[in-house]
Amino acid sequence: MATINVQQEPFPAPSKFHSGLANNTLTNVTSLNFADKLLLTITQEPASSLSHWVHVPLAPAASADPSGMMSHFSSYSDGDSDRVDLSLLPRSDLTATTVLGGTRRDEEVVGQTLATTIASAILVKSPREQRMLVLGLGLRDATAMGSKGFEEVVGLVLDCL
Repeated sequence: MATINVQQEPFPAPSKFHSGLANNTLTNVTSLNFADKLLLTITQEPASSLSHWVHVPLAPAASADPSGMMSHFSSYSDGDSDRVDLSLLPRSDLTATTVLGGTRRDEEVVGQTLATTIASAILVKSPREQRMLVLGLGLRDATAMGSKGFEEVVGLVLDCL
């Protein structure tokens, strides 16, 4: 009988993990960097099951605007008021699509908005990114998160990238 040598190797995809509070809830973010996809998971206690999966293609957005900036959408003026900076809004050329879950419409909207916001931040950081962003969400109560909680979740994700 032949001898089998087993050699320990690290996981084939670089990964990162970050944990912190978002909306006063322990939130865990994991990123896995594959050659063709960037996989992110966001879970909150106690609802740590990944119940909503969304993907956002980054390649069309990157090729449509290689600089990563959308100068014609950088500010807005309604006439009498000061100019409003729109650079913090999700890019309008990104489309998030629910792959699994998202059976409640209000949670689906939050998940897709979170995905396009994260994708926009990725493209600001790496304008030539071509991979697909796949986002798995296990949020405790996405609809009650509010804007502060939403920003805290995005911040945790950016710390993990």
